[in-house]
This record gives sequence, structure tokens and C-alpha cells, in this order.
Amino acid sequence: MQDKLIWLWARLPIRGRWRTAIVWLLSPKFVVGVTGLVLDDEGRILLLKHTYRGKKPWGLPGGGLKPGESLEECLLREVCEETGMKVEITKYLSGAAHYDRRLVDMIYSCRPLPGESLAVFKPNAEIAQARWFHRDALPTSITRGQQMLIDVALAQLGEDEAQR
Repeated sequence: MQDKLIWLWARLPIRGRWRTAIVWLLSPKFVVGVTGLVLDDEGRILLLKHTYRGKKPWGLPGGGLKPGESLEECLLREVCEETGMKVEITKYLSGAAHYDRRLVDMIYSCRPLPGESLAVFKPNAEIAQARWFHRDALPTSITRGQQMLIDVALAQLGEDEAQR
């Protein structure tokens, strides 16, 4: 059946923007998010206490992609908006589709730019607190999903890079 539909699609007298519009309308829609595993010089992980996450508010910085933005631009913007800090992206680590949430999430490792610190952080409507945590001393009020994301990111990063 699929072969017949592909054959038909190739022969339809629809071109250009109309073809693109039809494909877009018929395709599943997902939100694209980016997350940062921000590590300082001591290998500590930056976690944020999100105001909207209920009983398990701690998690990694990140957010949703805006139209016209690259994944990297989105992450740099989100970290700055949430913490006031500027970071550099050092490596793409992983990506995953969460079909139940209709979300595609990418995670990158990052480090603060020279001279940047959490001293610039000011609590806001989205983030109540920002702190550095050693990987063996993460808060208990972090979701299982965030903990798994940190574990996967650290494994992807590798022991040597995570200590830098």
C-alpha cells in the first residue's frame, strides 16, 4: 500500500510550496527542546530549581526551540535567560524522541565562559534557584527522568571530559 501511495505522490501535479504544505499538514508535530549539561571547572553540574515542577523541581537548564533558531542558539539563549550566565557549548551528547510527550530533546555539554559565575543569577518567574552540585550529591528532589538524562549525558561525555 505504501509503495502505491509513494507512486501516486510522485505523479500528482502538485509542486513547490503546495507540496511542502501538504507534507507539513500531514506530518506529526513535535516540540524540539534543548538541554545543557553545564559543568564547571570542578566537574560540578549546574541544576536549576524550576518554579513549575512541583515536588521535584530540580533539573538541567534548557527549553524549547523558537522559529528560526538553531539548536545551539536556543541553548545559549535559554541558559542565559534562566541563569544570567553565558556558556559555550563543547559537545553534542545525545538526542531522543519522547513520543508520549511529542517532544524531541537534544542535550549538549557546556561550560561557563571565562569570568562567568552564578553570582549574576537572579530568581525569576521560572527559576527560583541555581546551584552547582557534585554528581554524587545531587538533590533528592530531582525527577527520575532528569536523573536518567544526567546519567546518559555523563556517560556520553566520558569520564575524562566530565572532569575538565
